[in-house]
Amino acid sequence: MKFPNILTPLKVIATASKDDASAPILFNENAKNPYITPYGRPLVSAHRSGAGIVPENTLMAFGLCLNSPEFDIDLFELDVHMTLDGELVVLHNNTYDATSNSEEVFGRKDVRPEECALEQLKVLNLGEHFELDGEYPYRGLRGGNIPDTLRVHKLDEILDFVSANGKKKYYFSIDVKNRGELGGKAADRLYRILGERDLYDRVIAASFNASVTKHYDACCPGMTRSASPAEVLAFYYKCRSGAELGRVNYSLLQIPYGVYRKPWGAEIINLGTRELINYAHKHDIAVQYWTVNRAEDMRKLCDNGADAIMTDYPDLAYATFGRRC
Repeated sequence: MKFPNILTPLKVIATASKDDASAPILFNENAKNPYITPYGRPLVSAHRSGAGIVPENTLMAFGLCLNSPEFDIDLFELDVHMTLDGELVVLHNNTYDATSNSEEVFGRKDVRPEECALEQLKVLNLGEHFELDGEYPYRGLRGGNIPDTLRVHKLDEILDFVSANGKKKYYFSIDVKNRGELGGKAADRLYRILGERDLYDRVIAASFNASVTKHYDACCPGMTRSASPAEVLAFYYKCRSGAELGRVNYSLLQIPYGVYRKPWGAEIINLGTRELINYAHKHDIAVQYWTVNRAEDMRKLCDNGADAIMTDYPDLAYATFGRRC
């Protein structure tokens, strides 16, 4: 038996194309995918709801993005975990250590949301470690001095707050961070919450966890999801090799932007090229990039046809290209 050369995909992946600015753009006026935007008008997405300018994933952050006179956004990016009593709370990391006084409250590091009931988490100050211009404006707030906007909130409350206070309809990218059986339960809970609010058409289900991705495909028929890391790798290989993509279960790529190089400077992989974006749009797949915090990178991706820029600095993104919309 002749075995296939397992190095072939790696060779293709390792020969990244140069980002040719003269390459043609595929215009998207007739795209069926609602997340594919007109050329030069990517969605402005607040990563962790604006982590660079306000305590991340807090009601304060959502409020700033909804009401700022200086910028506007289109999409909120957030992550959720399930608590011990079955609620979904908004949190990027696996613990609150990096953002709150969790270690002080619980007497140890690495306390995870699934270990606590919601009411136990409500005592935390989610602005404890937020730094802005060398200052920590919310450090030391305890008890009744913690504003409600810096406390732990359920996803339900966040979605209802945006609905009640937003000046338009917003999109959401929501990543379930739990894994295994608990990840499946969290995905089911998310699916019910969205269904109760008729939000399936405005939410992207994102996950780095293959078990959660498979659960969406099997149990959540109304959910629109982005590609898993393994699916992104397969997509990139087919793009670089010129192969047909075939049938896929995802509608979006949510991928990092950066040119990854070998130590001597040769490109290994570049996910932000016109080639990749054109290939995705040809197959009615939207392309959204995270976490893009430099104006020059925002402009490059915008010019290459990106459909959304996820950034910790939505004010910078809006100033860079948002006013084109």
